[in-house]
Amino acid sequence: MKRLLFFALLIGLSGCEFYYYEPVYDSRDRVIGRYDVEEYSETFNDYTSFTVWIERSNNYTDEVWIDNFYAVNISVRAVINYDKLTIPRQVVNGYEVEGVGTIYASRISLSYRVKDLYNNTRTDFLEANAYRQY
Repeated sequence: MKRLLFFALLIGLSGCEFYYYEPVYDSRDRVIGRYDVEEYSETFNDYTSFTVWIERSNNYTDEVWIDNFYAVNISVRAVINYDKLTIPRQVVNGYEVEGVGTIYASRISLSYRVKDLYNNTRTDFLEANAYRQY
């Protein structure tokens, strides 16, 4: 009788199917959104406040776009690797841009340089803190 019960359980359990769904996680989710930026220009000894938007890129899974960068309405490409944000050297609408940043929960600390190629001004070296707005 025990053998028959064990055999029945074995057949009954073999008919069950177990599904495991692994959640889909995008590492960019924690930085996507609107940020208020406080920027300090070391070159011109000047403070500026403005808003930027960080959006997902459709090209790569570690890439984002920062809109209204440097408060001149340009979109720059940035790459996220864990808690580091890298703005590779790029020329966008007459501005040469590159820099790095660190992501802290709802804040991003940035250090970057911008050169206005149209007006041929000095290279602007900047430090900025961006605070996420919910």
